[in-house]
Amino acid sequence: MLRERLKKSFFSHRSFPRNVQRQVALAALATCASLSCYKPDDGREPPLDRIYFPTGLALSPDGDRLYVANSDWDLQFNAGSVQAYDAARLRELLPRACNGDADCGAGELCDVAPGERTSGTRWCVDASAPDVCRGLGVQSAGQRALQPGLCGPVDNRNPELLLASVGIGAFATDLIYRPSPAGGGRLLVPVRSDATLHWIDVPAGTLPGSGAELDCGQGSGRDCDENHRRGDDRDERTPDGVELPIEPFAVAASADGQAIVVSHQTEGQISLFINDWQDPGAGPQLSYVLDGLGGRPLHVSPVPVPALAQLDRAPDGPRALNYQPGFWVTFRGASAIPLLRYFDAIDSPSGQPFLSIVGLDRLFTTITADVRGMASDDSERRACEAACGSGDSACLAECARVPVRVYLSNRSIEGEPGSLLIGSTTSTRIADPANDRLQISDLVAVDEGPSRVVLGQILDRDGQPRRRVFVTSFDANTLSIYDPEARVIEARVPTGRGPTAVVVDDARALAYVAHFTDSYVGVVDLDARRSSFGTLILTLGYPTAPRGDER
Repeated sequence: MLRERLKKSFFSHRSFPRNVQRQVALAALATCASLSCYKPDDGREPPLDRIYFPTGLALSPDGDRLYVANSDWDLQFNAGSVQAYDAARLRELLPRACNGDADCGAGELCDVAPGERTSGTRWCVDASAPDVCRGLGVQSAGQRALQPGLCGPVDNRNPELLLASVGIGAFATDLIYRPSPAGGGRLLVPVRSDATLHWIDVPAGTLPGSGAELDCGQGSGRDCDENHRRGDDRDERTPDGVELPIEPFAVAASADGQAIVVSHQTEGQISLFINDWQDPGAGPQLSYVLDGLGGRPLHVSPVPVPALAQLDRAPDGPRALNYQPGFWVTFRGASAIPLLRYFDAIDSPSGQPFLSIVGLDRLFTTITADVRGMASDDSERRACEAACGSGDSACLAECARVPVRVYLSNRSIEGEPGSLLIGSTTSTRIADPANDRLQISDLVAVDEGPSRVVLGQILDRDGQPRRRVFVTSFDANTLSIYDPEARVIEARVPTGRGPTAVVVDDARALAYVAHFTDSYVGVVDLDARRSSFGTLILTLGYPTAPRGDER
């Protein structure tokens, strides 16, 4: 306990100056080997209108808001930020595809030679002043080598796009959004410099310019207040008296947003927060810290919950089905993937929610593993459940046995190629749902340095939505699009340097990619009917090389 308190004190801004916290945090960053590290700037406030080493992206459920977490990785400033962008307005700036002039509006032409299918951009342009980039300027070949895309960047500082921004600690590592039952939602951001979990509310019914897009107690100031930084108070502990460990890295949450799980990459621990939506001002509360995992836990992924279990999760009374929501945990340099179960207050003997390791699987398809991301696809199960009648437990029980597909991005170690690992949950022919244990059955080589993996949809050549798996490769500067039915990499999208987070807007066939190295967000076309499919068609923010970069 004393050891933990001493370690935690280095990251508590109540104990040491902020520049000391950041120097200690910087020493723990594994990525310092790949880029130069710099002394932190203790005094300069970050420009909240700047995209700066983005590490997390999230979309609102309707796709009209894009949230960006900026990490201040090179410590040029004294903090990071979270920004809210008007994604609906951003989509209006995207080029409009066409096959002929009839597809364009009045006074516009289609930029394509008559009878040709490959020449021109096949975008609508102004007939009086043809400009495919509509004032953004056409990039040179040299510019496109570092920032792919025909056109120059869109200024992210435009107040019609950037709706709000708040200050957080440095080294934000992840970002997720969970909708609130009362409307709006909540953003969750682990921050390594001060060893906290930030929570930021997104009020319901906000309008552009209202100033209420993001609420973390900032008031008239710029930074999230202490109440919105869990782990910041030295007196904050679990009911068992345990403090939040240092080095928070990845965050995941149950579908209802009530259970929040955070990995701590140097401590071999996982923390559990309980999110009480009925008391919105209280925010997530630290409930439990699971230790004994060993290694360096990186990614945490929620296990899809079968409808049969959701039917049985009444707020009170006995439960006929013995099922608890689960989370998978991946590690750096280890092939183990433990399965954790979340026991809420009803299932807990003590009445206090907790996490427990209930299973352990290994990736036998690879000698070593460095799994940076994981995604699960329960669409086949959900299709089965949709055919069941309301409350038909027998039908739902059969559907619960339908395996869930899983995809893991595995980074190369000791000369092994990077890969996308493919498998599924195993099913059990008993009355209870599938046991959520993993079985890896295949792998596909992907470009060097695979990082995040997410599921999403493209539109195929017939305009039909098709499920795809998206993998960012940080070192190779690519986004791979994998077709799980054809079992092939369908497209290899050239990106800028250091693609990290990616989020897919299924309804509009678009992907947003955070470019860590040069600090901007790219938009990728996912409509296969267009000639621009699988290319970066818009850049949000002016690309800026990190300090010390000679290119």
